[in-house]
Amino acid sequence: MSALMTWGMRAVGLVLFSELVTCGGVGRLAGPELGDAVLGPRTGERLLLTCSSGEAEASYARGVKATPGDSEVSFSARMRDCVGLWGSAVKSATSGSGGPSMARGISCADLARAGVGRQVVTWNTAETSTLLMGRSRVSIEGATTIVTQTGTVLSGKYEGATAVRTATFLRSDIEAGCYSAQGLTHLRGQVTLSMTYP
Repeated sequence: MSALMTWGMRAVGLVLFSELVTCGGVGRLAGPELGDAVLGPRTGERLLLTCSSGEAEASYARGVKATPGDSEVSFSARMRDCVGLWGSAVKSATSGSGGPSMARGISCADLARAGVGRQVVTWNTAETSTLLMGRSRVSIEGATTIVTQTGTVLSGKYEGATAVRTATFLRSDIEAGCYSAQGLTHLRGQVTLSMTYP
């Protein structure tokens, strides 16, 4: 084989490899992206962990109604089906507010305030992450109300990561509680959790 042909084959191989890396293998390979798995972080967020199922519970000491009032709020969640990068041993987790916190002037219009604040996630590996959950967004899709909360991992496992928790509740459960005589005292729904590095 001539030196010219050898060099030409190497050049083609280099071009194909470069295109695979810069394009992330879109439309070429299934499974994890090569850039994330082998070549390190890319521009943009990098998914570290996702827990695709679980249950969330919110409790209100004073029933929440359509009119604003003060109530102590507690929040807890149990996550399952967690999958992380590089064969992570994390498979499940529990989290909670660690006790009730006072929510001033809460009403059925702003139930997203449950779960806001500092929380500790305990992973099945006995490791912990301290989260500060802040920004909330509420959307209504058909018969469900979806609350998406974003926060930061302050310390522990995944320190510095962004945490996104999505809780889905039935609108009928919210309405039945809010318009009852005692107000909404308990709410249960489904939850997912993801951790990403910016």
